[in-house]
Amino acid sequence: MLNTLIISLFLTVAFIIPNLCHALPAPCTQEELLESSNFAIEGTVTKVECEAPYDSNECTPDAEKKDTFVPELLAKCNATVKVNENIKGKYNKGDEAIIPYIQLVQTCENGTRLIPGSPVKNFTPNSVIKYYESEQCKYWNYLQISAPPSNN
Repeated sequence: MLNTLIISLFLTVAFIIPNLCHALPAPCTQEELLESSNFAIEGTVTKVECEAPYDSNECTPDAEKKDTFVPELLAKCNATVKVNENIKGKYNKGDEAIIPYIQLVQTCENGTRLIPGSPVKNFTPNSVIKYYESEQCKYWNYLQISAPPSNN
């Protein structure tokens, strides 16, 4: 009886621990974000340019749905941001900062996505953003402050 309990406990831990190590890291605090950044700005996105989409290879088909599997597609992009405020680093008000990022083009369907996967962002032209150039906090380094004005 004790051996069964120990084996069950061991198997439970063996299945939980690998799943925990792939989870998203805890969000960075404002201090960690600023400290780990090479630069930080607030500004308006003036232009977005993306390369052709590619398979992220971060999604595997579900065994029973292989026929309808759609892979996750990402694109390497650059956002041009006109700086309204320099929070940290080399940019001054009025400068243009080029921010490389990865954008999600197509979500994974009928598959299992790796967690955490690549940190994706979606810069929208004419939106006001806050961006911290931080590798340590790469999942939490972008905030859209306001959406672009609607043309109604």
